[in-house]
Amino acid sequence: MADHDHRERYLALAEAIVGAFENIRSFLTQLPVPVAVPDLDPEATDTTKALYGLDRVRQLIKAEPISEGHKHAIESMILDWFAAYEVGALYRLVGPAPWRLDAIEHALERLMVSGDMIENDQLGDDES
Repeated sequence: MADHDHRERYLALAEAIVGAFENIRSFLTQLPVPVAVPDLDPEATDTTKALYGLDRVRQLIKAEPISEGHKHAIESMILDWFAAYEVGALYRLVGPAPWRLDAIEHALERLMVSGDMIENDQLGDDES
């Protein structure tokens, strides 16, 4: 029974990881200098383009005409997404462990907080 609960929780978190990626992609297209990131196909065996594309944003964001606070929040969102994605991959490869699921959840929560802070303009407003 516990294995089933872990599996259900993992599947919900895996779906949240993909949803968070899509939210980040959508957000990036709304920046003053829009940034495009390749699709992440959760069914694909090779997600390299999407992952490296998202990582590249961490360099591109430095040139955006937005505040340093916004730049930092976007980078935090991306790094938290990578943390959730990587721990999810570890869960699939090594097996279930409650701390892995907790770590995914925690990273996704941090990502949402950063996104909310950006959306609610709770960051520095000095232009770079």
